[in-house]
Amino acid sequence: MRNMAFVLVAAIAAAMGTATADGAEGRKVSLGWQTSCGVDPGGINRSGGAYVFHRSSNHCSGGIFKQRSEINSGNISVGSKVSYVFDTTVSMKTAQSDDFILFQIHDGRIGCSPPMSLRWTGGDALRFDSDYTRGKGMAGCVPNRGLRGAAYHGPRLRRDGTPYHLRVTLAFDGQGGFDVSVAINGSGVLSGRYEPSSDPKFVTSKRFYMKHGVYSQKPFDYEMKSVGMQVLRI
Repeated sequence: MRNMAFVLVAAIAAAMGTATADGAEGRKVSLGWQTSCGVDPGGINRSGGAYVFHRSSNHCSGGIFKQRSEINSGNISVGSKVSYVFDTTVSMKTAQSDDFILFQIHDGRIGCSPPMSLRWTGGDALRFDSDYTRGKGMAGCVPNRGLRGAAYHGPRLRRDGTPYHLRVTLAFDGQGGFDVSVAINGSGVLSGRYEPSSDPKFVTSKRFYMKHGVYSQKPFDYEMKSVGMQVLRI
């Protein structure tokens, strides 16, 4: 447990642009990002160092969410003890107050929330979504209170194009669990841990991967920019 705590502290230190106790710095890595399941024309554009996301129907199968404009990374081994920082500057411009998912650690399940989703709420805050799944679609979902109960301590996130520097620090333990810490403009605002259930009735994750973009239950018009997106390995 002490080793895991050190890994998370080290990851957060590097995410803030400082050296850890052993002098290690974050190293930029390529995780093979690609469009998730496809999008409607104009749903995702690249402009210089920015991804620009717009309204698109959901081209993936399963679930109840009708809107998806996302990119996803390649796989991260569940058995790897490794820490990453997802780093970008995001801005959302819309007249709507609908909830949407901004970032995910997924394992390929269908129907339930993945091990971790970062939701931008209608109240202009952030919260975690997380479920355990029996592999039976929506009927097999059980909320994971370990992440869903985390409290947000940050600024109101405006939807008028205001940019926010977002850093999500992830420390994977190699046993199917991970610690997660979220910072906005350099200040920690949300943290928690995903611990896989020991109950054999729940499906065990065989892989992890990152997702980023806009994923919502209801379609709405918007423009979200993600500028300077990178992943650092700690």
